[in-house]
Amino acid sequence: MSADAPVVRVLIVDDDRWTTRAVAAVLGDDPGLTVLEPEHSGEDAIAAYRALRPDVVLMDVNMAPGMNGIDATAEILRLDPAARIVLLTTVSPGPGIARALEAGAIAAVAKTAAEEVLVDTVRRAAAGEAPLRLGTLAEDIVISGDVLPEAPATAPRLTERERETLRLLCQGLEYEQIAQQLCVEVSTVKSHARSLREKLGAANHAQLIIQAVKHKYFTPA
Repeated sequence: MSADAPVVRVLIVDDDRWTTRAVAAVLGDDPGLTVLEPEHSGEDAIAAYRALRPDVVLMDVNMAPGMNGIDATAEILRLDPAARIVLLTTVSPGPGIARALEAGAIAAVAKTAAEEVLVDTVRRAAAGEAPLRLGTLAEDIVISGDVLPEAPATAPRLTERERETLRLLCQGLEYEQIAQQLCVEVSTVKSHARSLREKLGAANHAQLIIQAVKHKYFTPA
C-alpha cells in the first residue's frame, strides 16, 4: 500500500458479537483499514453511519429483534446515495440477499470468507469498484428462496453481444476474462456492461445480476 494512500474506515454491523469480533480482527490486521466500533442492529447502524460516514459498511442481512439489514441498507442509502454497503452472509445463502442488493448494497461476501477475500472486497468497495466476486450470486439468489418482484411483461431488448456479456458476468467472470472470451477490448466489455445497466435499470454489478435472473436472461444450471 502506498504511504500516502487514505486509510479506509469500515463499519461492521452484525447482531452476532462473535462475528463482529472475528471480522474486525481480520480487517484490523491490515494497516490500510481502520475498523470503527461495530454495531449490532439496523437502527444503531443508521445512527453510526449518520455520525461517522464510514467508507464501507459490512452489513448483516438478518438481525433480530429490530430493523434488519435490508431496511437499514435502504435507509443509509437514502441518507447518502453514495454509501458503499457490502452484505455479510452465511456460507449457505439465506433469504434477504436479493432484496438487500435491490435496496442498493453493492455485493455480498461470506462471513467465513478467507482473510484476503474480505480485505480485497472492502478495498474494492472503498475504491468505487464493483467487488466482482459474484460468481455464485445468481445461484445464491435461487437457493435463498427470495421472492423477487415480477419482471415487466416486456423485457428490454438486448443485442446478441450484450446477452453474451450478461451471461458471462452472471457466471462471475471479470471484464478482462470476458474480453478474452469474446475477443474484444476490455473497454468494449465495460461499454456493454454500462449499456446493460442502463437498459435493465441496475445501479451496480450486483443489481445487474438480479435483473438478469428476474428477466430470465440467465438461469443457473
